[in-house]
Amino acid sequence: MRKFISLLAGAAIAFGVGATTVKAQEAGGFDDGMSTKFYESLKGKKVVFVPISIGMDIAAGFAAGMQRIADQYGFELQIRDPNWNIDQGVQAITQIISEHPDLVVIQNVDMQAYARVIKQAMDAGVRVLQVNVKATTNSTAHVGIDWYKNAETNALKLVEKCSPKNGGNGKIAVLQGTPNNPTNFIGMQAFNDVMKANPEMTVVSDQAADWDASKAHSVASTVVRQAPDLCGYFGLWDGQDSGLAAAIREAGLTGKVFVVSQGAGEKAACDKIADGSYDFYVSYNIRELSKHINDAMLVILQRPAEEALEPFAIYLTTQNLTKDTLGPSSCWTLDEIKRGY
Repeated sequence: MRKFISLLAGAAIAFGVGATTVKAQEAGGFDDGMSTKFYESLKGKKVVFVPISIGMDIAAGFAAGMQRIADQYGFELQIRDPNWNIDQGVQAITQIISEHPDLVVIQNVDMQAYARVIKQAMDAGVRVLQVNVKATTNSTAHVGIDWYKNAETNALKLVEKCSPKNGGNGKIAVLQGTPNNPTNFIGMQAFNDVMKANPEMTVVSDQAADWDASKAHSVASTVVRQAPDLCGYFGLWDGQDSGLAAAIREAGLTGKVFVVSQGAGEKAACDKIADGSYDFYVSYNIRELSKHINDAMLVILQRPAEEALEPFAIYLTTQNLTKDTLGPSSCWTLDEIKRGY
């Protein structure tokens, strides 16, 4: 019995020593050789985000992701919202350059709008991370989407589904957004390249709807009346293509006209894939893109301000979604991004 009590006492002493050691580590912090430097390099830094408009679902997703890690690692995040106004965006970036923050994150409107001020920022020693769409000017880093590959994937899917070689009639239609928009311009280059390689395909309609779902509905309603044997429809953005899908449903052609689309993978898109509105969907999931943006930010913020950084890029790997491949994590909500899910 006396031996058992001694063992208990020894265990208690050992536990007490262990607890003291853990507390000491918690109080002083444990450094594995890099961790302390990592945390210290982020604290107190200043990051400024210039979105296209914070009211956009995509921009709101980016901001939510950035705010989560700013709170976690102790740096400041400011948002300067030009709300679709390019002139105000240029003014905002010019002002930011004079403030010389540690990093400015810019969601480009197009490839040209902010190219000049991005160069000015870089020349002034202000690091710039471009997201979603890259300007003609290189900067510290770019995290975004391969718009060509997305559209190419959808165009090839239409060929696979509708080519006479595969039993289809080859008749497809195209719904553009705004022709001079970079995502539209690059996407149509991919589409045209695929069609050139597959001359058996016939484009019966190629019209623009200015990214407007109502205009898309009107255009598609006319197209399916004029071409009731249409095999497939090529869309470039799910927000616009919701009008296209509605027109096809009203014509009783859901499941008969093969609709391809692409988008940011918000939950509304998954709902439309599930109900058959979109037969094939290329998702550049903003939850995943936001994680890549955060990773790039953390890399840049760790580097000393005087260090010259070689420009780098991260292009998102997309998901190809159909009704059969949908899963619980296929799409996202803003709350999920805020919580880090």
